[in-house]
Amino acid sequence: MKKYGQFGRVEAVSQVCMFFQGMGVLLHRKLLDISLIDELFSPISVRITWEKMEPVIEGWRRQFNEPNTLEWFENLYNELQRREQVLQAHP
Repeated sequence: MKKYGQFGRVEAVSQVCMFFQGMGVLLHRKLLDISLIDELFSPISVRITWEKMEPVIEGWRRQFNEPNTLEWFENLYNELQRREQVLQAHP
C-alpha cells in the first residue's frame, strides 16, 4: 500500500474483477466447464471477491447507468453458488 497507494489498490481489485469477468464469459460461451473452474479456483475466492465487491459494482452500475457492468463475474458467482448447493445436496 505504501508503494502503490490508493491507485494501486483500485488497479489490483479491478484486475481481479476483470479476471473473474473473463472466466464468466468463457463459462457463458461454454468454453470452460463449471467443474474446471471449481477445480482451478476455490469457489471461496470467487464468493469472497464478489460479496466484497458487489456493493461497489452496484454503485458503478447506478452511477454510470451501466446495468451490465461485470455481469459475467456475477454470473460466475451465481453458477458456482448453484454448483455448491447441488454438491451439498447430493454428496
